Amino acid sequence: MKLSDFIFQYPVGISSRRQCLCRVRMFTASQGTVVLLLTDIGELGLGSSIMNHIEHLCAALAVRGFFPEGARVVEHHERGRAVDDGFYLVAFDASGSPSWEEVTMERIIVMLECQADEFAKPTAHDQRLVEEIERLRNAVDPFFDAPDLEAPEIVNRRGDIEDQMVSKAMLLQVIESGATERELQQLFKKDPSFFGEVYASPYEEYIVLSEYPLADGFVDFVVLTGRSRMEVVLIEIKGADFFLVNADSYGEFAQKMNQAAGQIRRRIGAIYRDMSAFRKNIHKVRRAVESGASRHGSFVGPRPGLLVDPDKDIELRTVIIGGRTRDDVVESGKRHEFEHGVSPPIRIESWDTWIRKLQRQ
Repeated sequence: MKLSDFIFQYPVGISSRRQCLCRVRMFTASQGTVVLLLTDIGELGLGSSIMNHIEHLCAALAVRGFFPEGARVVEHHERGRAVDDGFYLVAFDASGSPSWEEVTMERIIVMLECQADEFAKPTAHDQRLVEEIERLRNAVDPFFDAPDLEAPEIVNRRGDIEDQMVSKAMLLQVIESGATERELQQLFKKDPSFFGEVYASPYEEYIVLSEYPLADGFVDFVVLTGRSRMEVVLIEIKGADFFLVNADSYGEFAQKMNQAAGQIRRRIGAIYRDMSAFRKNIHKVRRAVESGASRHGSFVGPRPGLLVDPDKDIELRTVIIGGRTRDDVVESGKRHEFEHGVSPPIRIESWDTWIRKLQRQ
């Protein structure tokens, strides 16, 4: 028989300032044995898994009178569906150290003398318990799930970028007017944040360079981003009238793409022939820009200082953006066919497919 079902708040460690939450259900069996079913509430809670501090939880329950002598302990981990839940019998040795024995839900049902539907509704779907969790979380820390505070320079840089942003609507208008390659390059030099918005990972951690010298020419734009291993995205811009993909014009499309790919393939080849030298040079440029210097029209995202390791290999990606799409299905198929026919791989985007990746209005 179930005696109680509630959310319990308890301290962890020496300092009582660190608090955690757990769902506690108390059952009594026909032979008088009390069983405590302790459910880890996962992301709804305030700390790590109860398995990491089960001894603190049981000690706190004992202090509050919820742990009668001889009570048995079952640790319960919800995993979305009851049949996937984890159940563990917990025992403590003479020194108070815990040990776990994984058991089946069927065995727990017999031990608790309850029905299987006891586990049918996860804690997150029980409105009464969720409201109690929210109340306790707010009492412990009103800003528990609030966004992290940001440094003033990040807030100010984001504001400066947003103030100078070119809208998605304006870009679309320029593209639909049949803008040339030069016109589009000028627009993106005015607002390089377009590329950070599409290619930065993590979000807002990026540097955009323009007209970066490579081999026998320049790459229109380069995005530096990533964590630990730096990702370098080489971007070539073509005019809105560069090609128009449809069922009748694949030959022209392939010709145009081979022309554009040939230019950038020569530059990529120079990188692969001496990847070590390229990696050292691009990190040198990154460090200079992060120190406040201007290099190759550099544009820095809101979060300065890429957390990348200059001694690790870089990840190199290449994108060509140009032309228009008349039929998404046809364009996607032809693009896929072309992309998988060149080495190293080059991503092909029409302006129609690329602009859909933008989040701004």
